[in-house]
Amino acid sequence: MLTAEADSAAARSLLRLQLRVHGRQVRETRFQAYGCPIAIAVGEYLAERLEADGLDALGAISAAVLRDALEISEDKAHCALMGEDVLRALLQKTGGKT
Repeated sequence: MLTAEADSAAARSLLRLQLRVHGRQVRETRFQAYGCPIAIAVGEYLAERLEADGLDALGAISAAVLRDALEISEDKAHCALMGEDVLRALLQKTGGKT
């Protein structure tokens, strides 16, 4: 089980993703998000996308992609950045291989 988390102390938000991986495929994803509804939406989007696309999606999703996909406004951009940070943390745990 791979687990990574990122937070935004200023916004009092936390995003944690857990992946059960077999080879390059993600068998199961879980997320916990504390904060505003946008933080929760980011967690859900990432969990669904990683389960569908596998570990290859880790390097393909950026804060800009999250903002476009979820129509995140400028005042909630920290949620997209938090999502990108948790993906980077997961990428490091996989040895940087996508």
